[in-house]
Amino acid sequence: MVAYELLFRNGHRPVAEVDDGFACTAHVVERAVGALGLGNVLAGLDGYLNCTADFLHSGTPQILTGGRFVLEVLESCELDSALKKRCNALRAAGFRVALDDVATLTPEINAFLPAVDIVKLEWPAIDASTGPAIVRELKRAGKAVVAEKVDDREQWQNAIDWGCDMVQGFYFSRPQIMETRRPVPDLGQLMDLLDLLIDDACDHRIIRALSGMPILVAQLLRLANCSGNANPKQTAIASLHHALAAIGTTRLFQWCSLLLYNHSDPETVCRDPLIALATQRASLMLRLAMFGHPQETAFAQTAYLTGMLSLLHVIYGREQEEFADELPIGAAIKAALTGRRGALGELLSAAEVFEGRQPLVMETPQHGGPAQVLSAREG
Repeated sequence: MVAYELLFRNGHRPVAEVDDGFACTAHVVERAVGALGLGNVLAGLDGYLNCTADFLHSGTPQILTGGRFVLEVLESCELDSALKKRCNALRAAGFRVALDDVATLTPEINAFLPAVDIVKLEWPAIDASTGPAIVRELKRAGKAVVAEKVDDREQWQNAIDWGCDMVQGFYFSRPQIMETRRPVPDLGQLMDLLDLLIDDACDHRIIRALSGMPILVAQLLRLANCSGNANPKQTAIASLHHALAAIGTTRLFQWCSLLLYNHSDPETVCRDPLIALATQRASLMLRLAMFGHPQETAFAQTAYLTGMLSLLHVIYGREQEEFADELPIGAAIKAALTGRRGALGELLSAAEVFEGRQPLVMETPQHGGPAQVLSAREG
């Protein structure tokens, strides 16, 4: 296994009804990055995306950053000079480009080959009398060759014998549907944030807007993890300031624009009470942190982010430990979320007491004696 092709499905059936190719790919990007997380979707392998010419010419690919993604130029695209130039620009940015559903090497395709890295051959349409020569010609041109729509062992063996580099098809696996809840940020808040970004507002104003949008913050943390190659030395994100610095205002604008484009109903505003509670909890933890450590602004910011994330696993229908492991957050935040440990864990427990959720247990470290229990007030 070297890659997965990420396909759009608008229901539980294994086929797609495609009216707008751009929208289909945009939905795939949003769900793979923001809702599922690339770690869960790709498991460290490459991802192939079907792309219309409009999608390739848009700014949406920059959301992903290159390295891990192969952008497939669909057979419906006009292989003109503008698209060729755009594909070369995307390749320079780190993406690989594939030409999809090729059955024969036409003059148009041959002229476009310098702008691609991979050619996907539609194997059922490849004739045994011409197939080996097509593969050889593509290999001489320096292209990796994928035999796609391979359904049986004989087709697979021919593809290998003729020199194909990779093989894809139902012979290996049928499409697997990945489902998850798709929380949508409040549309009004999203529009306000886009206005700030368009006006080139200062980081402080942008962070203040983000502070009331837990769903968007979780998506941005996943977006920060969306790089071509995971960097184990990457600094863990500990605040909204860090998150904004990690993705930058340009990618933030592109992501918000994508969310706006994909919004199912412009009249609908998401008002999940758990979102309101997460925001309230974050504010309380910020105030408690500032009260206990008035000089430690960074700690207070980390406490706020911890509070924002503490309920989102419920919204996504995940276990808290699993959800925390998917995000590029520091060990202190993870310890607080998964075990209520450390100084952040104490603040989170205190916030839960304030909400009347559970008793707060505090150790007495100087004596190592029995724990003190504070009962939460009901009502």
